[in-house]
Amino acid sequence: MTNPAHSGVGVNVDARPEADLLRSAATRYERSLKHLRSVQQDNGALAGEVIWNTMLVSQYVMTMHILGKPIAEARRRRIRQSFELQVREDGGWGMHPDSESYLFHTTLAYIALRLLGSPAEDPLVAGALRWIYNHGGPVVLPTWGRVWLALLGLYPWASVQPIVPEIWLLPEASPFHPRRLYCHMRLIYLGLSYVYGARVTADDDPLLAAVRDELYPEGYADVPFDDYRHSIAITDLFEAPNAALRAAFAGLRVIDRLSPKLLRKRALDHAFEHILFEIRSTGYVCLSPVNGLLFTLALASRDADHPELPAVLQGLEYWVWEDDDEGMRIVGARSDIWDTSFVVQAACEGPPSTTAAELVADACAWLPKAQLLADITDGARHHRAPASGGWGFATEDHPWPVSDCTAEALEALLRAQGAGLTDSSSFDRTRQIAAIRFILQRQNDDGGFGSYEARRGSMVIRHFNPAEMYGNCMLEYSYAECTASCVRGLVCARDALRGALPRELERELDRSIGRGRDFLLKAQDVNGAWLGFWGVNYTYGTFFAVSALHACGLDGHHPALARAGRWLCRAQRPDGGWAESYRGVVEGADIQLPPEEPSLVVQTAWAVLTLMLCAQPEDSAVHDAIARGIAYLCRKQDADGSWPEERASGVFFNTAVLDYRLYRQTFPAWALARYLGEYSAGR
Repeated sequence: MTNPAHSGVGVNVDARPEADLLRSAATRYERSLKHLRSVQQDNGALAGEVIWNTMLVSQYVMTMHILGKPIAEARRRRIRQSFELQVREDGGWGMHPDSESYLFHTTLAYIALRLLGSPAEDPLVAGALRWIYNHGGPVVLPTWGRVWLALLGLYPWASVQPIVPEIWLLPEASPFHPRRLYCHMRLIYLGLSYVYGARVTADDDPLLAAVRDELYPEGYADVPFDDYRHSIAITDLFEAPNAALRAAFAGLRVIDRLSPKLLRKRALDHAFEHILFEIRSTGYVCLSPVNGLLFTLALASRDADHPELPAVLQGLEYWVWEDDDEGMRIVGARSDIWDTSFVVQAACEGPPSTTAAELVADACAWLPKAQLLADITDGARHHRAPASGGWGFATEDHPWPVSDCTAEALEALLRAQGAGLTDSSSFDRTRQIAAIRFILQRQNDDGGFGSYEARRGSMVIRHFNPAEMYGNCMLEYSYAECTASCVRGLVCARDALRGALPRELERELDRSIGRGRDFLLKAQDVNGAWLGFWGVNYTYGTFFAVSALHACGLDGHHPALARAGRWLCRAQRPDGGWAESYRGVVEGADIQLPPEEPSLVVQTAWAVLTLMLCAQPEDSAVHDAIARGIAYLCRKQDADGSWPEERASGVFFNTAVLDYRLYRQTFPAWALARYLGEYSAGR
């Protein structure tokens, strides 16, 4: 059971890998498969929780308070438990598991704890308030924080940076129409513009009054809020509003002040129409809980007895992870399709195994069910790109398809079919072609690929980022990782289906693959690696880019792959592993973890997987690096076949680091599979 995409790696080498390392890798590979099999869901999917922070749980508590919806006592305890487990030693909460405390997350957590009934003298609450006082107070919150406080009557709407709904009335041809934004930002600002324009505010009550007094001990009425309009806490600031954005805010404030009531009503009605579409077209789960919570408030403010409000509230549960060990968490994303596709590809590369065959068969019985087979009804009018043929990031219940998720699922199913581990009955030629066409629609003019959509707006828009905590969030870009997944998936489809595709589609495939390959070659950093956007960091970007270039026929003799291999060998640590810091994503640099910290199994797996595609027969240094990396993975595995918790390796928007819990099970297993498969067979 091998993957033909990787045939020829490391061929014509006389010396086989050390026999004891091969035996150790084989034992640990089978253990890893059994562990993955043990966590496979009944429907065949595999998914790990995507750990982020307490922000969404805090906003959930606030939303329930605004709506007057009680939270069950068991859930209240679990929410508090999650706060207790995630609080920093300084009393605050951060952006992600490894970050320092943020004013935004700490203020929201403090308010949520008070709304849950924790008294002001509670040590958890009192510690949070001290931290807030010591870091500038609510007046220097990022804009999104000020909005949530304004929703509770804890910040004046007039002093929040203007998010006017009238922008949705711009002609669609306008270069600044919201339809041009990255879809997550587009829908977040759709919700923000509605609650801002409607001035949605909770009814005041004694608890909110007490919280207000605690947040502003100098007296709420005496706070000069407008003086802090452009001031953001240094703990939270990633990208400060520039002069152009400040000028835009000034203009929007004029619009907000002078907009006739009828125009504001028309704008709110138009925005609400888009909100209702998003709620209904996603089966009430929305693109993410970030916009879902805002849409819930918009719906309830429009009609507190709206017949669909219970369904919207139930839709929020789609994002909840809750147990007695870690309490209640709300994730910003689910990764069922993404994780399952990687597991299938990993198992298809390893040696024959009954466990692998069962794992793949069940996964491939589910994956086709998650493919979208039609466009979203009335989607174009609400700025949705064509969806037919695509897969999303999450499950079959989340109809927001993504380019690289589609490419990875397509390749997983084709690999499994090629290995005889699943038949083609549930993923026939019509579905295969639909997936190919979906991917092609996401290619940008520069040859790279976007994620949910091809880029719609001018790069000028990137300079008008109002989300001070995040970067590179305004537009779809051409991402090295998305491009690599799409190129590799298209190559796999072209090779598997050549002669069975319409001739024009084959020609389009060839052109698209060539343009994507050229984009990746141009995107290589001077250090020989590729900068990651969705993972930490160069190790992640290089893993994807090299896999795509190798699929295009490049090998370790090509300068691009040779340079990548040299960079990885230089980055290997004395223990045999690799370990980059998330700070590299923040600063756009190659920043390694301190020497005293252990290497990371996820990054080690990415590095070893990449080096096995760069290895040439005569390059003993690369083969030695691979062996040392495999040995590290073997040493770190636990007896049950899993790998232990470590630093997070996922990321988005520069600062939002995510811990994909299944990554540290899937990628080490994949590295062992490739090592035991074509790599060792060719040595």
